Amino acid sequence: MTQQIDLLVIGGGPAGYAAAIRARHLGKSVVVAEKTRVGGTCLNRGCIPTKALLESAHYYGSLTSATAKKHGVTVEVQGLDYSQVVKTKDQIVSRMVGGLEFLLDKREIRVINEEARFLSATEVAVGDETFKPGNILVATGTVPFVLPNLPIDGERVVDSDQLLDRDSLPKSLVIVGGGVIGCEFATIFSSYGVEVTIVELMPQILPPEDAEVSQTLTREFKKRKIKVLNDAKVEKVRCEADHAVVEVDHKGRSVEIETELVLVSVGRKAVVPQGFPGEINQRGYIVVNEKFQTAVPNIYAAGDIIGGIQLAHLAFEEGWAAVNNMFGQPARNEWFVPSCVYTSPEIASVGLTEARAKERYGEIITAKYSLKGNAKSVIAGEDSGFVKFVATPDGVVRGVHIIGPQATELISDAALGLEQGLTLQQWAEVVYPHPTVSESIKEAVLSGLGIGLHSL
Repeated sequence: MTQQIDLLVIGGGPAGYAAAIRARHLGKSVVVAEKTRVGGTCLNRGCIPTKALLESAHYYGSLTSATAKKHGVTVEVQGLDYSQVVKTKDQIVSRMVGGLEFLLDKREIRVINEEARFLSATEVAVGDETFKPGNILVATGTVPFVLPNLPIDGERVVDSDQLLDRDSLPKSLVIVGGGVIGCEFATIFSSYGVEVTIVELMPQILPPEDAEVSQTLTREFKKRKIKVLNDAKVEKVRCEADHAVVEVDHKGRSVEIETELVLVSVGRKAVVPQGFPGEINQRGYIVVNEKFQTAVPNIYAAGDIIGGIQLAHLAFEEGWAAVNNMFGQPARNEWFVPSCVYTSPEIASVGLTEARAKERYGEIITAKYSLKGNAKSVIAGEDSGFVKFVATPDGVVRGVHIIGPQATELISDAALGLEQGLTLQQWAEVVYPHPTVSESIKEAVLSGLGIGLHSL
């Protein structure tokens, strides 16, 4: 029997479950089709498990760091049980997934753990059930992209999903791809003493980030003995009995790197439901309009499946907006979206980089404050970063970039400022507490106005 409901959500990740919850706010009947567990890549295989591993790495690093000894703390670390690290990660993920399942159940949102397939533009099969929803939201996300010349074998060559589940540390790791995933894993594994090499095709790691931020992270990586090869292409990987040999073209020079493990993190590809009747672009992503509506009027799509910026917090907003559009509620389609990279040091940004601001506006103003002048950063022994503002001559802020301690927390302040269209002059009126890392934001603003308090 075909079942009638107001909304069928295909995919239970950030875009999908946010949409489902929003539809229930509006009193609509909702079913979520999720073939594994709710939470999507973010909760199960991305944001949350990697941050759990980073937290464990932070504990280990703080005990063995020179900063601890500098503060008079001498600790003898007897060893590392990495299997316990992975177990803790799994427990955290399980707790968060369970909490989300409880939340959806209490909101009377039915979740079916089966794969969905389109029978037509109006009917969808989920397992052995058939639905004819008033509206459909596709939020099926992405999976790791595989290069033709770098096949994943799950042993010597792995993707990010497989690396998360390994319960032992390799002695050495080559990371193919210096994007967010690659750089975060470099931070995690180098913290445990693994010899890490990053091979990045572009001239800088974290290509979308401001050039100065990338340069600073590269210097800090080198201090941590992480090798970074920019302008480098992996030609081939030869797998031996107990190691792999990575053949790299580095700026026209052939280099061979022997390693125990290779991580391929070169991006992700869209997962489109079987029988999807809408339009797909050349990169494999679903095409939507400004309302997140596909070429089929009753079918919408949101989150990573539509390409663009692939971040969980943007997926929340897109799923929410798609539902508002379906049911006649006010909705946005553009936001100032903060980007966070949980490396050491942390990186966060919102708005335009200096290079992109110059392309768009021509003349710009940049203002930078080094954390070497920030007392809280100096106390923590994490003063290698900076806060950088990019503004137009009228003082309107177009971008903010932070590298340093607590950057991923501080960027929300900057996102609010950009949303409100604040100028440097208006931002300078805000009182920041002292001593904090956050006051470096105001110091950067004052510097841009030529009236620095703790800077020249």
